[in-house]
Amino acid sequence: MHPIHDEVLAYIANPAPERFAALALAVFEHQFASIPAYRAVCERRGATPDSVGDWRLVPPVPTLAFKYRQLCCAPPEHVFMTSGTTTGGERRGRHPMPDLRLYRAAALAGLRQFVLPDRHDIRIVSLIPPVQQRPESSLAQMVAWALEAFGAPGSVVCAGDDRFDFDAGAAALRRSEADGAPVCIMTTTAGLLRFLDHCDRRGWTFRLPHGSRLMDTGGTKGAPRVLSRQGLLHGCWSAFAIPGYFVVNEYGMAELSSQFYDNVVRDRYHGLATRRAKTSPPWLRTRVLDPATLREVPDGDPGVLCHTDLANAGTALSVLTEDLGRLTADGLEITGRVAGAEARGCSLALAEFVS
Repeated sequence: MHPIHDEVLAYIANPAPERFAALALAVFEHQFASIPAYRAVCERRGATPDSVGDWRLVPPVPTLAFKYRQLCCAPPEHVFMTSGTTTGGERRGRHPMPDLRLYRAAALAGLRQFVLPDRHDIRIVSLIPPVQQRPESSLAQMVAWALEAFGAPGSVVCAGDDRFDFDAGAAALRRSEADGAPVCIMTTTAGLLRFLDHCDRRGWTFRLPHGSRLMDTGGTKGAPRVLSRQGLLHGCWSAFAIPGYFVVNEYGMAELSSQFYDNVVRDRYHGLATRRAKTSPPWLRTRVLDPATLREVPDGDPGVLCHTDLANAGTALSVLTEDLGRLTADGLEITGRVAGAEARGCSLALAEFVS
């Protein structure tokens, strides 16, 4: 594999912020040389390794382009797929990864930093289907690695075959109540809502040991109902006795190798007084752009999110999303999805890849 991948792995293991810019430009040079579809777009823009001297000027790849182009610097070791629901599911985005070491290192280091900074391991109760049943799911792969790396005895997977096994999940939580071993519930937000509703119907409540926590992801897509974040935190306390500062929402996407997390566990562990916000590991940076012009907006202003992920060294360093948000003093705030006339800049960027 290309030596730049090893440099990124070393950065993830030992981040040095002053090296981010040079490493990002080296990744851009690697992708320009090895991904023909990307190089063609860059050349039309006049953006080459010789002309681009700032990582912020690296041409981004729109997330929708993953549906139309093979963006991979070498034959893929594995291909992850997006859910593909925004255009009816007939065409799904493909993220072919030539070097899974990058994704594994970024995923585990992110979980360590934002979900488990205070623990070597923990009993994990997963409501995510096993990767053997969902090999196309980057989330299923990430949770499988989490079970391998951090899962204490008694960890279980309580989902599969398109159904949840809530009885098995309840049994695992009862074991933690009985033996005092903290537990980490990993789930989609939709799966969590279904579990909370099931607990309510069955009259189940759990008083989990202190240090127990929950990580949810994916928003309310596929959920049986809509519930505010505050309502969900209240539900976690009522059903599991997990306080809000131990409930971490993850924001990720199949097109990235790194993830954002709520700052609550990390900042509590480090004694920092902050408001809940999404934060990223040192190898992932975000710019907020005007959705019409794709120019960077002033700090605090809303715009479309563009992520620069060093762990995407084998595919697309800079990814232009359709998510809206803004940067605050405490981190990133996600506010919605770009749509309509506002999306002009995003649409033009996509057209460059599919023309």
